[in-house]
Amino acid sequence: MLVETLVISLDIAFTVLISLFCIPKGHGYLYWSPFLLLIAGYIAGLVFVWMTMSCVCQIYSKKKTYTKPSKVANFLLRHCVGYVNNHAGVRLKVIQNEPWPKERFLLVCNHLSRFDPMIVIHRYGKLGMAFITKPSNFKIPIGAHFMKAGCYMAIDREDKLKSLEVMKEASRLIEEDLASVGVYPEGTRREVEDHVGEFHEGVFSIAMKTNAPIVVTSILGSQNIAKNFPWKRTKVRFEIIKVIYPSEYQGKTLKAISDYARQLMKESIEKEMLYERYPKS
Repeated sequence: MLVETLVISLDIAFTVLISLFCIPKGHGYLYWSPFLLLIAGYIAGLVFVWMTMSCVCQIYSKKKTYTKPSKVANFLLRHCVGYVNNHAGVRLKVIQNEPWPKERFLLVCNHLSRFDPMIVIHRYGKLGMAFITKPSNFKIPIGAHFMKAGCYMAIDREDKLKSLEVMKEASRLIEEDLASVGVYPEGTRREVEDHVGEFHEGVFSIAMKTNAPIVVTSILGSQNIAKNFPWKRTKVRFEIIKVIYPSEYQGKTLKAISDYARQLMKESIEKEMLYERYPKS
């Protein structure tokens, strides 16, 4: 990981330089001081890296409208969220039932935590994805700049006209082979027993308009990350359940496609929850 590597490199350099040139040798030399320096150096390196990121992200304006995703911004965003995920104690298990499509696609998933898109970005950011997300996420320090440059889209579901504009922009990204699009059809995080809420079926129009495959995924366990931090690691399960190609959904209504995708997610999650409660011997 880029951020982790930079921090550790600065930590080691700081410890070695201070130990060699600033701490007197001989009588009274504190042999345990390098260990304290390692801790101090890690903190100093972390502050330096994030201050550097804060400066670099200013290259990308949050007020500008980007028509093409920046590969550099996506690279930096992927490594930044990866650092956060690792230190938040995320331990990811991936189940992949089908390979990723070779063409641009629409990814849909249930939504349990603010970590959900961060987990996907970290693991699969190289595939080139832009997420549809809520406007408040564009206030996140550092990340908001990279998200803007990566053509992430803010959607206000209360404003139907603006929602349609977002759907149109998402379709353009796929049609012009600029990025795949990720979206959470529930529109908000859920805290219910079945872990899958009702869907806004309109998001599936992105796939229908572009003849793009729909990658149906599910996530489980991410809702525990915040409450487990910092003392406990959190197991998160992410499954690529099925890829629905255009030949399978052509002629169907948006509601039918939405209901099918939702059912696939529910079955995936229910199966995992059953397995956790009654594991095989």
